[in-house]
Order: sequence, then structure tokens, then C-alpha cells
Amino acid sequence: MKMKCLTRRAGRITLAVLFLAGMLLLGACSGGGQNGAAEQRDTLAGSLPEILAAVLDGANAALGDTDQLGASFEDEVTADSCQGMLGLTPEEFEQYVEGAYASNAAIITFAHEVALIKCKDFDAAAEVKRLAAAGFDSGKWICVSPDQGYVIDSGSYVLLVATSTKGADAIRQSFEEAAGGNVGEADVFFEL
Repeated sequence: MKMKCLTRRAGRITLAVLFLAGMLLLGACSGGGQNGAAEQRDTLAGSLPEILAAVLDGANAALGDTDQLGASFEDEVTADSCQGMLGLTPEEFEQYVEGAYASNAAIITFAHEVALIKCKDFDAAAEVKRLAAAGFDSGKWICVSPDQGYVIDSGSYVLLVATSTKGADAIRQSFEEAAGGNVGEADVFFEL
């Protein structure tokens, strides 16, 4: 009888240990982000123009020759230009942002903008993601609008995208690759 109790107890302990090990393994394989958030570490490397160029080049490679993002110009975003480009007020830009760089369509009748924002810290990135999604003007182009607009984060970086559906998907994939998979959930704030 005593041996039977010890065997049951050992079996229960073994099951408990296996359950805990499985839970730890599941947590390690989940990518570390919780609730669709990126890990609080920066996995992007390079200057803002370099990172943005790499993301756009990766998207164009994925799109192929017939669906390229099109001609664009790149420029630094400042407190003076942030409201029209990012949907942030100058005060919000000063409070949360270290720097930002954007790519816009060279033809005003094509709705396309991609902006990479380096925030002061991880909490600032979460706030910029929220503010940009709420404040971005998807109707700022002449007679056209993007198919989709979203913001997505990686550590202290936020990427704002407003473009065609194919372009938006390719940019998201390219950004995820550039960040080594460390991206949060995309907050889609506009979709046709």
C-alpha cells in the first residue's frame, strides 16, 4: 500500500514537472512579445535612412518588377513637418521622438508614405504608435487615398505605412525581416 502511494505521488510530481517545463518552452517559443507587442529591445541597426531604405528595397524585391512602390523622395521629418506627415503634434514629436525619416510618393496623385520613427524609449514608442494611428490624415492626397494605413513597432522604433494593399503587405514583411522578427502587432487605422 505504501509503495502504491509513493508511485502515485512520484507520477504526479513527474506530471507537474513536465507541465511546467512545457509552459516554459511554450513561453520561450512565443517570440517574447505579449499582447501583440514587440520585445523591449532594439533589433534594427543603422541610421534611419539606411533602415528605411533597406525596408523599402526588401519590399520592392518581394513585389517584383510589375508592382514596385514607385518613385519617391526621402526626407527627414521634423517638429515643423510632423503633423502633416505623422499625425503627431509638434509637442508630441518633441516629447516622444528622437528622429524620423519618411519616404513619400514623388507624384502627388499616388497615395504613398512610409515613415520610420525612432522614439526616446519603449514606452514612447507605444504612445507614438497610438497617437499616429489616431492622428494620421489618410485623406491628405489629391483625389486619391491609400488602400491601407497602419503603424507597427519594433523596440523603440515605429513604422507608419500608408500605401497600396500589396505595398503595405510587402513593407510589413520586409520590416519584420529587418527587425529579426521582433515586431508588434500592426495597428491598421485605415483600410479601403
